[in-house]
Amino acid sequence: MAGAVAMSAGVLLVGSASAYANPVMYRGQGLLADGFGGYDLVTEICGVANGADADGPYLLWVLTATGAAKADITGAWGTAEMTKTGNGTFKYVSGWYDPAALPGSVSATYDGKAKNAQLVVSHGCRPFTHGAWCSPGFWSQSTDAAWALTGYSRTDLFNTTVYDGLYGATFGVDPTLNTVLTTSGGTYKGPGVAGTDARTQSPNPALNAFNATGAFLTDHIPGYIFDPASVVLNNESNTCPIDHFGNFKQPTA
Repeated sequence: MAGAVAMSAGVLLVGSASAYANPVMYRGQGLLADGFGGYDLVTEICGVANGADADGPYLLWVLTATGAAKADITGAWGTAEMTKTGNGTFKYVSGWYDPAALPGSVSATYDGKAKNAQLVVSHGCRPFTHGAWCSPGFWSQSTDAAWALTGYSRTDLFNTTVYDGLYGATFGVDPTLNTVLTTSGGTYKGPGVAGTDARTQSPNPALNAFNATGAFLTDHIPGYIFDPASVVLNNESNTCPIDHFGNFKQPTA
């Protein structure tokens, strides 16, 4: 009844699996909006040596359904049995899929009584195939180890870092980089203002302060520079060369 699941050369192989009585639909838990119509992972861990659940791109799905003994999960890979890891907790490692396509298209079922079950993407690792761009949402969720790669910290001030290269205006009350990244509303997410850096000037779009901060930090990842074309490609989720813990990814074709 349990399906055989294996990863081979990046291809997910799924055997048959049974469906159970109680369904739960995936609604986007474990993702956050990136500001460009796409999604970031709340937590990204890359490389088995760094604690990841698989080498290369993947997603770790976790179903919590208290009292259940068995569960399966259905998505673009087919239907597969989930592995029970605790009382009503089940896990499944899938290949990487565009986060924007996941809500409403992945579901799980479980046995026993119907509960207030939750299906989440616990964490994963994005592929990296395009020029560098780590979004503001990525930096707001990243650990100090990832920030340390850039040589800057959350407490550094915007007016003396991002201005005037990637953003052409200052703020009367000089915000920290963390303030720019985490403030809701339009204070830092308003219209773009081109800086002196040619990558913020026509034909490239001018960046607002929020996105300029993401570009600035990306620019300071050793060995990489911010690529404005990658902002457009960000909904493909494969533009950041590091994970939230500062681990470098292996570029994929």
